[in-house]
Amino acid sequence: MYNPQLLKERFGIPYLRPYQELIISRIMECAENGKNARILAVMPTGSGKSLCFMYPAAALERRCIIIYPLLSLMNDQEKRFREAGIPAVILRGGLGQEERRRRIECIRQNEAAAVITNPETLLSLMKGNGIDVIAKDTELLVIDEAHTAVTWGSSFRPSYLEIGRIINRIRPRSILAFTATMDSAIEEGIEKHIFSGIAPYMVHCSADRENIFYHAVKSLSKIRDTEAILSKGCSRPAVIFCRSRLEAERTAEALSPSFSIRSYHAGMERERKEEVEKWFLHSSDGVLASTKAYGLGVDKKDIRTVVHLSVPETAPDFLQEAGRGGRDGKRMDSYVLYSDKDLSPIARIFTSGKCIRRALLRVMGENPETEGCLACSVCIPDHYRRAGEDEILSWIRFHPFIKEGNAALSLTASHPFLRRHRLPRWKEEEALEAIRILADEGRIRRIAGHLVLPMRPCGRKNNR
Repeated sequence: MYNPQLLKERFGIPYLRPYQELIISRIMECAENGKNARILAVMPTGSGKSLCFMYPAAALERRCIIIYPLLSLMNDQEKRFREAGIPAVILRGGLGQEERRRRIECIRQNEAAAVITNPETLLSLMKGNGIDVIAKDTELLVIDEAHTAVTWGSSFRPSYLEIGRIINRIRPRSILAFTATMDSAIEEGIEKHIFSGIAPYMVHCSADRENIFYHAVKSLSKIRDTEAILSKGCSRPAVIFCRSRLEAERTAEALSPSFSIRSYHAGMERERKEEVEKWFLHSSDGVLASTKAYGLGVDKKDIRTVVHLSVPETAPDFLQEAGRGGRDGKRMDSYVLYSDKDLSPIARIFTSGKCIRRALLRVMGENPETEGCLACSVCIPDHYRRAGEDEILSWIRFHPFIKEGNAALSLTASHPFLRRHRLPRWKEEEALEAIRILADEGRIRRIAGHLVLPMRPCGRKNNR
């Protein structure tokens, strides 16, 4: 069992959450009885997973090794350990030979209760006797963001497929793996690569985050919708998730006249990454246009909006990325901007017109008890008007039978006589694409190459 006095003195917390208590109690009991604990914990971002291994490290005063996928997470965790009075050492690539030797000697002399590292570093240590220094008297080995063993291991981080071999060499008394979201494929992969095919003790929190409001918008222009969304009061700091490095850079460039914005992706130099991370961490209204490379590194608690410029490929991916916002427990808005071109396997979650929250939880294997929810744009309409929609429809209303190309040109022109229904900063091709979407939806009619609005039935409103 845990000691409430130690909890309060070292961590400033009066009590544990139920899932924290369950995990910590199991680790402590196994340590006291000389048994092994094998735990897989599915806990959403912001649920306090760090305490689940920081408390045992402080209470047992035995070595704890934590494996992280990203340097930003390692640096953040070292800071948390030191704030709790627990000596910690980071072992990572890029250290000079003398600095690396000094840190290993610190571990050898038992001057570090926690070793924060990554799979690549541990594999390199296994080539010599450095791993034996790390492995000695290791009570607990922790794998954070354990889903990366599955999602990254087969692509650009093959070292994650070697975690089982690393564990067999270190031989810790207990293993604790964390992930914020998990489907059956990820669960099977974690069991295979981390727990050597043996089913671990499962602690499964709900993937639901009650402070996140989910919005789905069929966009006419994703850049302009993003601009409109982030122009609202209290909508920043914000993260915009993009599918590619090029899209992240172009998004940041397109929105730079309106916001303090930076791009972030895996192709950047380390110094530049660290500079952007530091800027965003301390920014009160900054916007980050990023690939998923930044998702795991975020430890910014006041992100108010997360925008996806397309539907993610999987529900775990989406929940991981949307969950980077609202870590302070306050309301956070998650927007998915989609089009008919989005071919994601989970697109129907956002396009079917049914409760987004329930659909997400069902895909994650949960069965929500209540019908509907109080925090998605299907159950509680947000009345958001798509960027450009009113301007385009008004222009055609006042200029019936205008040609499609002429309408797009007029809407984006800067002539004083055209300003009433103009689209500031829109490009002609953006306006033309928006007109095509509205025509496909039946909001605009094409007659012999010209545009008109459909006739409204007498006595009925023109509802979307």
